[in-house]
Amino acid sequence: MQLHTVLNPRHSLEELRGALTVAREPLFKTRLKAIILRKQDKSPQEIALQLMVSDRSVTSWVLRYNEGGLPTLHTKPAGRPGGNPVWDQEIFDDLAHEIDKGGYWSIPCMQKWIKDHRKESIPEQTIWYRMNRLKYSYKSSRPSPIGGNKEKREAFKKGALLHSWSR
Repeated sequence: MQLHTVLNPRHSLEELRGALTVAREPLFKTRLKAIILRKQDKSPQEIALQLMVSDRSVTSWVLRYNEGGLPTLHTKPAGRPGGNPVWDQEIFDDLAHEIDKGGYWSIPCMQKWIKDHRKESIPEQTIWYRMNRLKYSYKSSRPSPIGGNKEKREAFKKGALLHSWSR
């Protein structure tokens, strides 16, 4: 038996089994089962085979349990520690009003406008999501002929070719 897999005797087998009966989180239950099996003198390799995990995971869980007890076996919460920032809807309403004045507006242009006029740094995805909720959509600035008008399509192609040669 390796020294680092020796289990700290902080809880009895009955206490561990009691904790397992009230546990709700699946990963916590698996880790707790590993601790119970280790308490029953099963090796990390035997536990790994029984629980279908790696023996390294079992050893890691035993070390965590030895250091801090049952709370260390819980899954850490995901996401940002402070949650998602809450943005004032007025920022996006003002931006929509500005967009309605015309011109080409890409997401980076919108970010710059918000930074310059509202002194806020808002991520691209947030701007896209909020403006999409206000029924603004983003497509390339390339025009598309209405109804598949062949003459307009050919005029556009000729204009695009002439424009590309003039660079």
